[in-house]
Amino acid sequence: MATMLTIREAQMRVFRDRQLQEFANGRLRDLADRFPKKHAELGEGGTMALINAGIGKSFSLGIVGEEDVENVIDLMMLNGEDFDTREEFAFEAEPLRDHELPADARVPLTLARCGLKPGFREE
Repeated sequence: MATMLTIREAQMRVFRDRQLQEFANGRLRDLADRFPKKHAELGEGGTMALINAGIGKSFSLGIVGEEDVENVIDLMMLNGEDFDTREEFAFEAEPLRDHELPADARVPLTLARCGLKPGFREE
């Protein structure tokens, strides 16, 4: 007879938190490499705070794909944490809040409107 495995909500939170921490640590290394000036300006703690804010912002917008979350964080690194609410980025950031668009189309459209491609680097 097979034994049934039950995973409790608390255990799922531990798994999710660990996965998010691993994601954030990977983003920290990547951002330090691709945005060295901004990373130096923010410091490691500031960059990690921006990463965590980017994860929170992405999730609140219904954007959960790893690459899309990475790109939202990149946009924040380039333009500031609040880029999506600033008037000068109203056109570019509009797709992020357009829930008529599929979630996996919103970030690529935002990047295109900014004239950027995934994986862009600090100039």
